[in-house]
Amino acid sequence: MEPRLSHQVSVRFDKPMFAKLWAASTAEGITVAEQVRRIVEAYFRGESARVGAPVVEDAVRRVMEPHIDRLAGMIAHNGVAAGTAAWLAKALVNLLTEVDPDDAWDQAVARAKAGVRRSMKENTEVEQVDED
Repeated sequence: MEPRLSHQVSVRFDKPMFAKLWAASTAEGITVAEQVRRIVEAYFRGESARVGAPVVEDAVRRVMEPHIDRLAGMIAHNGVAAGTAAWLAKALVNLLTEVDPDDAWDQAVARAKAGVRRSMKENTEVEQVDED
């Protein structure tokens, strides 16, 4: 159920502006008054979003500020852990196999590139068939 409208405002438009409003409202199957209401509502929704973003950002900043050092420390620890895990994986490959990790990496990159090239070629062939 729509809210009951309680205030009326008289607004005057020049002929070209009224013609635009009338054409738009007719195309949507609504009255000119409803079209004007929608335009005003859209304006204020946009204005609220524009004004509201800094307010939300400020609130988040105030909440997070006391925890910034702790979060930065956690991120640093995660980075060290990821680096350590990568080093351990490479060391395990060296110990358990006779495969050089650098060669394995190069082979994996070459396979990935070949797959991308193949995929791009297949897409190009499909586009050419579609054009014919």
